[in-house]
Amino acid sequence: MTTIRRDGFTDAFFDHARRGDLAVKRCAECAHWHAPEATGCHRCGSETLTWTPVAGDAVLITWAKVHPRGEGEVQHIAYVELAEGPWLHAALDGVDAPVEGLPLRAAFVRPEEGEPVLVFRPA
Repeated sequence: MTTIRRDGFTDAFFDHARRGDLAVKRCAECAHWHAPEATGCHRCGSETLTWTPVAGDAVLITWAKVHPRGEGEVQHIAYVELAEGPWLHAALDGVDAPVEGLPLRAAFVRPEEGEPVLVFRPA
């Protein structure tokens, strides 16, 4: 597994992750939800987005298989849609046969080094 390190822009995301919370951004003006990488609200134009915990419920939108070089297991990476609306990119864990619309739940894998890694597991 690749070691993930925070970079200043991701500090709040990983602070929440260390507590076991999935957080995304929410507009302080119109309450619209946004993915973590958003820098402003595309709905109302506000630049005031706050990190807000979400339930972690999602559905599978699309996925791809990643074949490792040499030895290792094939992994599924995916785009999921959170119940609150934003789409996130993450690995699937415990999903052998992905299917569009599969109910998922966010979880964090805690490697020995680096930050927690977001994965989605069957709900």
